[in-house]
Amino acid sequence: MNKIKYVLPVLLIGNLLCMMDVSIMTIVLPEIQTAFNESLTNLSWTLNVYTIVFASFIIPFGRLAEKFGRNKFVFTGLIIFAVGSLLSGISTNLSFMLVARGIQSIGAAMIIPTSMVIGLELSNQQNRNKTVAALAGVQGLAVALGPSIGGFVAQYWGWRWVFFINVPLIVIDLIVFPMVLSLRHEQTQSAPIDWTGALLSVVMLFSLSLGLIKGNTWGWNSPIILGLFATAFVSLPLFILLERKLKLPMINMNLFHSRNFNGASISLVLCNFFLGGMAVLIPTFLTRVHGQSELGAALLITPYSVAVMFSVIITSLLVKKINNKLLIGLGFTLIGISYYLLANMDLSQNYNQLIIAAILLGVGYGLVAATANILAVADFHGSILTASQSVANVLRQVGMVLAIAIFMTVLSTNIDTAKQRTLNYGESQIRMLNSTAALKSKLQRKIHSKLNPNSTNVTKVKGSLKFKGAKISQAKRSALISQSNDHELALIATKEKLPVKAIPAKLKSQVLKNVSETV
Repeated sequence: MNKIKYVLPVLLIGNLLCMMDVSIMTIVLPEIQTAFNESLTNLSWTLNVYTIVFASFIIPFGRLAEKFGRNKFVFTGLIIFAVGSLLSGISTNLSFMLVARGIQSIGAAMIIPTSMVIGLELSNQQNRNKTVAALAGVQGLAVALGPSIGGFVAQYWGWRWVFFINVPLIVIDLIVFPMVLSLRHEQTQSAPIDWTGALLSVVMLFSLSLGLIKGNTWGWNSPIILGLFATAFVSLPLFILLERKLKLPMINMNLFHSRNFNGASISLVLCNFFLGGMAVLIPTFLTRVHGQSELGAALLITPYSVAVMFSVIITSLLVKKINNKLLIGLGFTLIGISYYLLANMDLSQNYNQLIIAAILLGVGYGLVAATANILAVADFHGSILTASQSVANVLRQVGMVLAIAIFMTVLSTNIDTAKQRTLNYGESQIRMLNSTAALKSKLQRKIHSKLNPNSTNVTKVKGSLKFKGAKISQAKRSALISQSNDHELALIATKEKLPVKAIPAKLKSQVLKNVSETV
């Protein structure tokens, strides 16, 4: 009897929930922004805290798992993740949620890499690739499914249930866990942990992410941003030098002697970067810019999630039959076409181009990720196989960290720029009004409350900004019409180089009609 058949579903549930929480809250950010009265840039830290802590502790926790027992470690991680989910759901402000998300990510860092090692240990040579494909594939699928599931849950139960939904599923997993995996008399290893290397990796990821996120706000040439980037780029070579000298490093540098592993590593960073871009950018864009409900946005994103699922499954079956370079090359080609369509899409008529781009991205991601995950372990056995999976998990998170940092910054910047331009245009139109100073002041306050780029207020507007209007007397309206009509006729006369009196009566009548409709 193959034990992996019973263990794998338990491991898959933990992996699915942990990775889903990387992206599930992207679609409810506007609701949380309203509830907490925070800016979108500040809220992006609820995503960044999760991914940064997650990536930073994956490898050290892998060593701790060897010391205390892998099964017990994953079981404890599930409990911590459930507690973090519960605390995230009851959060009343951003600070509380950041702590809760940090707790969640610690649990996830205990679950993800160790689950992979447990699965590999219970697999034989024939089904090892299937185990890797299943666990790694469900991680990518979870990131893709996150916004869709988050949209459905938030629409009917509210944004807090995006986190609460984890708790009953984890409880079920905890009940089944001891039935398939022993928590007693586990084999353990006493190996020292490279805490200096762990600290350097945390400093590197934190500095890089913070610099990317706050660069536009603090200024790309400001001393603090330049200092953050310098810290990140100095930490990397120091980390590499340290790992080469240690007998038991946090990362075994022999991994990078394998061309398969190097190619897989680059592919994993890039494909997860592009996957993260879609998962982070499009839900917020649809809900905040295009006024879609969470459910509407979830439905539009669902084809992308389904495409990831089927692509990962099919690619895992074909990876031994088709050249790996061809699969990865085709995958990145589809991802490139997808991003070209996303960059040039026009959603004013319909969402067909978005759906096509989403499907292409999902298929492309599945081709790259499924192939790269199998290539990452192709050349290794024993302890170095465990190390390869830990590093591969870190690289996936690096791609997600970069995606969240860069795409959230781009989105926030573009929204702020659009709001500022609209605000400037509105103010110029108000100044041109032939009206009282009090009315102009009232209109200016109105548009500032809606469009001020520094405001944390979130208003879903589809189409245009609407005012209730200001009441004026009929005599005042007639005077405004007459003044505007004379202005328009003078412009026509100047353009055509003829006196106002020479303008045809039919044209004068049309101008008066247009002016009357707009005043």
